[in-house]
Amino acid sequence: MARVNKVQYVNFYTAGSAAFKYEPTPLPKKKQATLPKLRRKKRIVIHVDPVAAIGVCVAVVLLVMMFSSLAKFAAVQKQEAQMAAYVEQLQAENAALEQKYRSSYDLEEICQIAQGMGMVPVEQAERVQIQVSAPAVEEEPTAWENFCTFLTGLFA
Repeated sequence: MARVNKVQYVNFYTAGSAAFKYEPTPLPKKKQATLPKLRRKKRIVIHVDPVAAIGVCVAVVLLVMMFSSLAKFAAVQKQEAQMAAYVEQLQAENAALEQKYRSSYDLEEICQIAQGMGMVPVEQAERVQIQVSAPAVEEEPTAWENFCTFLTGLFA
């Protein structure tokens, strides 16, 4: 079946010089559907910002930790000063004891006892000199020689 275009032309011709007044016909009113009432959502009011409160808490905790570490640091400095004073006391005591030890023996008496036991002075002791030659050190292969050896072992 052949398709035929159905073209309708609109005739805007008006008879005479008077134009007709267009009065649209009102459309019949439809019944409006009654929608259920929307319930208002309860507003959640936050008087304090939780992120700010957490930030303040973290700052307070860090401040407390800083003051406690300062107290510990002061205690450690005090202990370090005590240890330094103790070290100075021990060094003075060591010097006094060393002086007492050195003054408690007589070198002449020790020399006489040693000669009585058969020891001789260093000047009178025999000296024997021995010459020792160290063996020649083998040279280490270079990195390039190691690489070449690796390749020959790999492809051999």
